[in-house]
Amino acid sequence: MPHIQVRRLVLLSALCAVACGSKTPAGSQIREASDLELTDCSFLQKVSGTASVDDKNAAAHAKAKAREEAAKLGATHIKWIIPCCTSVEGDAYRCDLPDE
Repeated sequence: MPHIQVRRLVLLSALCAVACGSKTPAGSQIREASDLELTDCSFLQKVSGTASVDDKNAAAHAKAKAREEAAKLGATHIKWIIPCCTSVEGDAYRCDLPDE
């Protein structure tokens, strides 16, 4: 029985990765942020993503594409400017962790 539960968890994780998140680990590491969280961050550039109007998860897929673009720039965070529908736009930021 535990084997079936593990398989179910793996399947659910894979489905969420496709429907909810980015295609690569780097894109999935991009965190959404507000202005208050970005005070010590460096603005990199605007990023965008699009999805088909026939896509039932258009906003999620468009955001995933924008996150991928941000990851390629070395971003750690994104602030959404246009967070909806088939075309999204955001600002990519690099927020380095403080030295410990």
